[in-house]
Amino acid sequence: MSQENVEIVRSLYEGFLASQGDAGFEAFVAGLEFGPFDPGIEWDTRAVEAWGLSELSGIHRGVRGGQKFWGEWLSAWEAVEFDYELIDAGDFVVALSDQRMRGRSTSIEVQFGKHAQVWRFRDGLVTHWKMYANQTEALEAAGLSE
Repeated sequence: MSQENVEIVRSLYEGFLASQGDAGFEAFVAGLEFGPFDPGIEWDTRAVEAWGLSELSGIHRGVRGGQKFWGEWLSAWEAVEFDYELIDAGDFVVALSDQRMRGRSTSIEVQFGKHAQVWRFRDGLVTHWKMYANQTEALEAAGLSE
């Protein structure tokens, strides 16, 4: 089942990357409602404080909570690009990312840099998602070491 979890995360990332452009982010956020998410999913975004984004920091519950976070986060960006590596960790998938973005109103390119996300699965559904400012911490949280 764990390789299936990796493929689920890969399809979400590729779907996101393909959603660039007019109304793309809005369509991606709306589409979360139909994604592989447990109704009680928790989206832990407290790591955004490391980037000075405390207004978006918190634990958002349910698909609607995730849609609210992603809608607010993506509203500032015209484009979001990233390279990623997915690591199978049983019930967890660790995503190591290197991200860059372009501001919607300024067109300024921003290097977000290396960070990570840990996805926890149960019965083929994502039950918990957490962002990490530090890739080593993410790997440790999933029971792995660099």
